Amino acid sequence: MTRVRSRSLGAALSAAVLGAAVLTVTAPSAVRSLMAEVGLIANDGWIMGGTGNPVPDQDYLSSVESLYLSQYAGYDFQALETPEQFCPIICDAGQPDLGFGDSVNAGANDLNNVVVPALDAGDNVSVLGYSQSATVASQLMNQLIANDQANLSNLHVTLLGDPNSPIGGILDRFQFPDGVSAFSLTPEPQQIPFLDIPMGTDPTPLTGIDTDIYMGEFDGFADFPSDPSNIFADINALIGIETVHPYYPDPTPGVNLDTGNIIDLGKLGDTSFFAIPAPLPTLAFLYDGGPAGQFFYDGASPFATLVDDWGYGNPGDPGAGLTVDGVDPIGVAGPWQVDATGQLVASGVDGLIPKMDPLQMLAGAEYAAVQTFVGPINDLLQDAGQSPLPTSFVDGLLSGYDATNQLDASLLTAWTEATLSTPSLAPDAILDGSPLISGQPLIDLVGYGFDVFNFFGA
Repeated sequence: MTRVRSRSLGAALSAAVLGAAVLTVTAPSAVRSLMAEVGLIANDGWIMGGTGNPVPDQDYLSSVESLYLSQYAGYDFQALETPEQFCPIICDAGQPDLGFGDSVNAGANDLNNVVVPALDAGDNVSVLGYSQSATVASQLMNQLIANDQANLSNLHVTLLGDPNSPIGGILDRFQFPDGVSAFSLTPEPQQIPFLDIPMGTDPTPLTGIDTDIYMGEFDGFADFPSDPSNIFADINALIGIETVHPYYPDPTPGVNLDTGNIIDLGKLGDTSFFAIPAPLPTLAFLYDGGPAGQFFYDGASPFATLVDDWGYGNPGDPGAGLTVDGVDPIGVAGPWQVDATGQLVASGVDGLIPKMDPLQMLAGAEYAAVQTFVGPINDLLQDAGQSPLPTSFVDGLLSGYDATNQLDASLLTAWTEATLSTPSLAPDAILDGSPLISGQPLIDLVGYGFDVFNFFGA
């Protein structure tokens, strides 16, 4: 559904005013802002639902607007109907049954039909996709970039729980080249048998389109581990599909996703990444168990979270943000991949034994040990109506942790300076969280198995 904008006499008069104003406004961004204010440029906004929600209702629209789109206050957001099916599991009773791949293709076509005409007209366009519709948006984004679509600088995309996220999306983690190899039984793109889930889709592009990606911690669809041998991290991610992924539109912070404390992870290319804190899924029953549950959660979660972080190529050291050679790292541990200086990096090929800074791993363990003591004690003090442990006391407990980070920062600085002429040997290239042993051969082996099923039409 494409809206028809009226060009009234008032707009014509506004154009005359604009002509005079442009004489004194030289910055293109300022010109576009002024044109939008007087109505010569439309601010089109489209919001899509997730799987099983083809037509978002007003509650959904209001929620995601307030949580993730506040910077686009001048946009006129509307719901965009897309299939959002996942047959044979989730189908729309009033529509022809579509598997995941066909549903995504149809949704990308629906989104194309509203975005491209608006961009061709020079309008500003903001799009929000969630879950399956994030894959829809990613697919269209790649198409627009490949087709050299005009006015892409006018397009802004917000993605929630993106399965194609380049820093942990499950459809990016497990890439099966079309047909696996020259010996493939089928020439068609590879897919998971019976479920029509394409396993060769491109990740959400990092450059070319202004993009914000919001990722719930431990969301197995948007934040899957890079080291599949870390069974604990795998289990958390799978449970997180149920305890985290459905709650991005939830306006109540602190229940499953703490939308009141969103973490800015940094920017890669034109894409900004944000993490939404969530309790560790395997321990969520304690987190939701009242004061007693919180006591045991705070005692168990520091080391459990540390082990989980290692499954993502993150050493789990929240103090790794010490400035190293002028670089200001994110300084936040969590289930995402970072290099030795704490910088966020895009996912590579998954595999075994992530290459992490051993001193940062040690520091992470020291920090977890202190928090395992401090957290439960503070819970007891709070229940008793008392003040938490003094900061000076906690700082004293963290003195060994601080010393480890200081030593690590010194060594990283010296290492960085020694490799200025050979960046490939720098610490952020060697200890970048990527796997020491590639998992691509194993992924390809699984792909051969899929290939056999797909050959017989599964």
